[in-house]
Amino acid sequence: MGKLRQFAIEFDEMNDVFEPGEFVKGHVVVDLAEKIKIKGVWLLFHGQSEVEWEHGSTDDDSITYKSVETYFKQELTLFGTAREQSSQGKDAVLPAGRHVFPFQYQLPAEGLPCPFEGEHGYVRYIIEATIDRPWKLFRTMKTSFTVLEKEDENSREDFISTHPPDLCRATTTPGCLCCESGPVELQVQPDRTIYRPGDVIVIRGTVTNNSNVDVTSVEARLVQIATFHGDHETTAVFSRIKTKTKEAKKVVQQVQICGCKRGESLTFSVDKGAALRVPPIPPSALRFCRIIDLEYRLDVVPYLEGAYSYDLKTQIPVKIGPYRRHPHNSAQPPCVAPSAVPGPPAYNVGPAVVTQPTSVVPSAPELDFPPPSYMESMQGAKSIWDADDSDNAMGHNFAPKYDY
Repeated sequence: MGKLRQFAIEFDEMNDVFEPGEFVKGHVVVDLAEKIKIKGVWLLFHGQSEVEWEHGSTDDDSITYKSVETYFKQELTLFGTAREQSSQGKDAVLPAGRHVFPFQYQLPAEGLPCPFEGEHGYVRYIIEATIDRPWKLFRTMKTSFTVLEKEDENSREDFISTHPPDLCRATTTPGCLCCESGPVELQVQPDRTIYRPGDVIVIRGTVTNNSNVDVTSVEARLVQIATFHGDHETTAVFSRIKTKTKEAKKVVQQVQICGCKRGESLTFSVDKGAALRVPPIPPSALRFCRIIDLEYRLDVVPYLEGAYSYDLKTQIPVKIGPYRRHPHNSAQPPCVAPSAVPGPPAYNVGPAVVTQPTSVVPSAPELDFPPPSYMESMQGAKSIWDADDSDNAMGHNFAPKYDY
């Protein structure tokens, strides 16, 4: 890496999970083998959602549908001259050694959707640090963090008052004209309709097998249905925006329930496998995001013996609610005025601070919450690099965390 031995973004107390209105605190570390001339060290906070996909069978008729929403975007100057003034400003000198630039950024108190990584789009919260040296390529470091949706009074009340949905039924009759058979009937009812990550979906129901084939097993699946909304601007004389949606389904959890012989019945129970734990996943609807919708569904599918393929299944909508615990169980730090943009300051005079207007910052609830517990998304870590990132960009993949 030459003169630059270390370039990193680190969160205070290794905490990278926040609520709207909270302060994102940390520091940027720059470790130099020898002094360098520098225009500036900048830190960008960026929250956005984006969807994009190609529609068409060949390159010639392919159409790109794309939409972007920005929730916040603000850059701080940690050292040297601000980016917009860097072409006129004088170069500063950063001495050899390890330099730590603290920062503190207050998130907006409202309008932040939960992070999500999907097949055709995402919701992400990014911190990007940049070192600009005269006549050199930028050095960029990116990392990401999680913003969890708060549970409001309505969702809390819905959860408390939730009740089982109506009993769902499905029937099929296996066999053919030359081979008579009785029906296989499936009845399913989960214990309620609203769950949170970590909750167990208890599946009640029966399989009544009056056919001449065995039901080898029954599979229960929690299915995530993401709907992406993209725009395409036509190139006709009178251009217009064409909007299209694309759906992607993903099984986020599944369990096997035992089956039953021909002429017998099966009553679902927990000891027979009829319980499915909700994994760490984002809440339904993806509130505050207008270009991605999220729904969940409980599918229960019996499998019949032999080379039979029948549309025997039940599909029951369920809702995944937001988490219920305050992540840090502490009061918000007091609001302080934003520091002036340094130009160029000593790098150790104090943290770069950005606050939101105090009128929209909620006070912390005075409740006795248990310690928070989070797990990374069951879909794993994804790349946070964009197509326009330079080859000198550094960082790592990121997986959102959810209450669990």
